[in-house]
Amino acid sequence: MTDFVEMFRHWNVGRSQVQINEALGIDRKTIRKYLAPALADGLQPSPDEEFDEEVWRARIGRWFPELVDPAARALSWPLIAAHHQWITGQLKAPVTVATIAQRLRDDHGVEVSESTVRR
Repeated sequence: MTDFVEMFRHWNVGRSQVQINEALGIDRKTIRKYLAPALADGLQPSPDEEFDEEVWRARIGRWFPELVDPAARALSWPLIAAHHQWITGQLKAPVTVATIAQRLRDDHGVEVSESTVRR
């Protein structure tokens, strides 16, 4: 979670996504993903205010519980377990993991990431 706290620290002082990418080496799509809830909550960079790390850790934990609680990451396993045979069949077809993850989301209503399917 420390990387994301640092990312928000950079964002809070008004740095652009490109500048955050260059400074921290975090992919711009990842930056956009993690900034989205802050923007949705109406937060804006406030370079004149002191960065309160505890407040930001709490926000990040609320927006992305899987970053602070490893058990939250495990919640997706039971969701995809019901589709194990279908996934195996798709891999034999061969269908890419990205396509399988997308089809799980679109056709089966299972909200999982590509990396979860890959595991």
